[in-house]
Amino acid sequence: MKDEKYKDRYFSKKKYEAAKGSFVVGLIFLFVGILSLIFRALNIHFMGLLGWGFWLFIPAFFILLGAFQQLNTNKKYKKAVNRALMDRGNQGTFKLEDIALEVGIRPKDLLRVLADLRENGKIIFRFNSDTGEIELGQKIVYIQAEQFTPPGTVDEPIPSDGKNFCVYCGHQLESDAKFCPSCGSKLS
Repeated sequence: MKDEKYKDRYFSKKKYEAAKGSFVVGLIFLFVGILSLIFRALNIHFMGLLGWGFWLFIPAFFILLGAFQQLNTNKKYKKAVNRALMDRGNQGTFKLEDIALEVGIRPKDLLRVLADLRENGKIIFRFNSDTGEIELGQKIVYIQAEQFTPPGTVDEPIPSDGKNFCVYCGHQLESDAKFCPSCGSKLS
C-alpha cells in the first residue's frame, strides 16, 4: 500500500477558512429576497423579481447556515490550538507538524490559526528561521520590506532567491533564512 494514500488520515477533513465571504453572499441573497417581497406588495415589475425573487430565501438560508458552521469550526480549531499551546506552558520550541497532529488539523490550517491567535493577542510566538519550528513566548516585530508586493493566490511555491524579505508576508529578513520568522513559510 502507498503511504501517500493515508498521509492525511489523522487530520480533520474540515478546513480553517474565512466565513466573511459566505456571510456577504448570503446577505445579498437575503436582501434580494426581501426586495422581491416588497416589489410583490407594491406590485412593482422589475426584472421579474415579483415572480421569482422570493425563491432566493432558500439558497440564502443554506449559505448563511454554512457560514455559521464555518465560524463554529474556526472557533473549535482556535480553542484546540490554544489549549495545546497552554499545555506546553506557552514556552519552548516545537515542530509545527507535532502540534498539527496533536490537534488534528493540517499544518497549513494550523499556520492560519496561529496567525489569527497571534493577531488577536492570545499567544506570542515566532518561527525559527533555520528550522521552521515554533518558538513559543518569543515576540517578533514585523517589519515590512519596501519592495514587497502581496502575492495573489498561491498554488506553487514562490521563488525567494536574492530577496531579503519573505515573498509571502513581506517581513524583512535578517540573513539567509530558510523559514520566515513571522509567518513560518518555507523560503527557497
